[in-house]
Amino acid sequence: METGNNQKRNRLIVLSFASVLLVLMYGPLAHWFIAADRMLYDQFAGRISSHPLDNGIIISLDARQLDQSQVLDRYGQVIALLRDDHVGRIILTQPPPIAASERIPGWAVTLGSGVPVYVPTRHRFAEFAAGDGFVEIIPDSDGVLRRSGIWRLNKNRMSPSLPFAIALDSGDTRTSQRMSGAEDAIFLSNYANIPRLDPDDLLDQAVDRSLLKGATVFVDTEPALIAATALLPSGQLVTHSEIVATLLANFEQDLTIIAPSWVVAMEWLAPILLAIVAVLFMPDRSRRDIALFALISVAGLLLAEAVLVFALHVRLDLGRAILIFGGVAMLSSWLVVDPAKPTLHAFKRGSDFLSAGRLEPAFAEFRRCNATDATATVMYKLSLAFEEQAKPERAEAVLEWMKRTQGALNRGETSNEKLKGAPRQLGRYVIERRIGRGAMGSVYLARDPRINRPVAVKAIPIEKEFEDEELKEARLRFFREAESAGRLTHPHIITVFDAGEDNGLAYIAMEYTPGIPLTKFTDPKRLLAPKRALELAAMTAEALDYAHNQGVIHRDIKPANLLYNPKEGSLKISDFGVARLTDNNRTKTGIVLGTPMYMSPEQLSAENVSGSSDLFSLGVTLYELLAGEVPFTASNIAALMTKITTDHPAPISDRRTGIPPSIDSVLAKAMAKRPEARFSCGSEMAIALRNCAAYA
Repeated sequence: METGNNQKRNRLIVLSFASVLLVLMYGPLAHWFIAADRMLYDQFAGRISSHPLDNGIIISLDARQLDQSQVLDRYGQVIALLRDDHVGRIILTQPPPIAASERIPGWAVTLGSGVPVYVPTRHRFAEFAAGDGFVEIIPDSDGVLRRSGIWRLNKNRMSPSLPFAIALDSGDTRTSQRMSGAEDAIFLSNYANIPRLDPDDLLDQAVDRSLLKGATVFVDTEPALIAATALLPSGQLVTHSEIVATLLANFEQDLTIIAPSWVVAMEWLAPILLAIVAVLFMPDRSRRDIALFALISVAGLLLAEAVLVFALHVRLDLGRAILIFGGVAMLSSWLVVDPAKPTLHAFKRGSDFLSAGRLEPAFAEFRRCNATDATATVMYKLSLAFEEQAKPERAEAVLEWMKRTQGALNRGETSNEKLKGAPRQLGRYVIERRIGRGAMGSVYLARDPRINRPVAVKAIPIEKEFEDEELKEARLRFFREAESAGRLTHPHIITVFDAGEDNGLAYIAMEYTPGIPLTKFTDPKRLLAPKRALELAAMTAEALDYAHNQGVIHRDIKPANLLYNPKEGSLKISDFGVARLTDNNRTKTGIVLGTPMYMSPEQLSAENVSGSSDLFSLGVTLYELLAGEVPFTASNIAALMTKITTDHPAPISDRRTGIPPSIDSVLAKAMAKRPEARFSCGSEMAIALRNCAAYA
């Protein structure tokens, strides 16, 4: 129910957000967001492969030291020379203005005969020229010329633009057919340079003027760059003649970029469709899926716009549509609830219920968790708890849930070689092979036949070490400690499932987890990176803090009891409930209380220990992981005890390069001789270790 409500809420939020964006981007704030459309168009249009106007030439007259009448005379001279050279057509893109009261030069009446001459509409030359059309240069608000009109109402009739009029006059039917599907404007991309000719070269008989025959010649008074009048999407500065030459070349080569009516409709429809798609498919998916979907969609939109511009020469603005889609994607990603969070909360609540003996609420919470090994571990522990409460039907329900979500692990048959010298079965657990051996016994990989689940079973030869009353007392202590350890449910603590005695062996059935004891990384040649060692120590400190709050002390923290999985970066503490098999002031052959070189001073003195003793041992362990050697060494137990209770180890930063001095103070506090001088709890130590890791 809660999940469904969250989905509806998220969709409503995303829908509202998309609607507001649509209104703003295409409404009152369109002038801000239209820059996205322009930027995309410039990136594509500026890279279109353009072709210069066939046989085009620009002649720019130098009018800097001439008055208007002299400029007009120069125009007449140039036009006469061009006619003598049999040019194809002459285009006056920006002739000098002539007021109605002024006299028109005599040569103007010849513009309509011989070589066709084209001039701008409303210029006084237009009544004599072979053709005319308007020249529109209206840049966008950012100063870039992207658009040029092709039709304009002039004296109650529609007049074409100058380049369009010239193209139509050339009889190219492709131009009129293509433009019939366009709106009233076309779009510029870039300018392909055409050659320029100095006017003085027309008078120089030594210059080869055969190139002028049949050419399209533009005559103006605007030198390149100096008299530039507009900036194209490609970033080029161009004059009037260069603009007209570009548009005319596009018309005649059928490369004009247009925006048909269906494109205009799509520019309005696309953002709405994209917003709907985003609202339907993005909310309540994982962040990875949202990111992948958004990237693929945006890439598809960019590809579509690129194909339209490059291949079809059609402009379709999708910049704002992509912004809306991206905004919805980011909001959807932000609204995603991290699946680990509710799982973690449910796992914690279930663990608390299990520790308190409230098994039904614990079962309900664990079923909300993702099906992981950690969840299966606590569920297995829950099934055992149901059996202890004489509720076999509930235990079976838990086991059925595990089978459905986890599946059964198929294990091969046990071989005689693997079981050589080991028991074949302890309690109901079928032994497969030995996976470890220590001073307190052996550890076996076993299988629980009820659900075919692997477990680790630690077997301790209790009857060989104790006799009579001592055996009875040790047995009671063992089961009491195993029961205390069985209450612990933490990601960094190996879970204890069961405890029992069989054939003179006391055993504890625990969660089986693949891992490497940290003793493998105490060799000076195989040391972990300081940052990794500090992080593992911080994980251990957090787990110890949890155990201490549950009233359970480990008493034997050392590298051998810390299992590290490098592939997953996880760590588990093992042997909770084992270290206190015997009395605090009693040690027998084969069974020891902890390992002396990692013990705290109060533990060596057989005093009552608290959680700070575990933190002392963790400090010693971290020192060894960083330096490759324990801080206290001696040739015998007595000398070792003296050093632990009186000596202070050398600063770790002096023993290994690359270790920040801040670690020295953390280790000094962790290994303080008096318990009250150490960290108050494991959580405090974990924070200090992670602060050091930030500088390692």
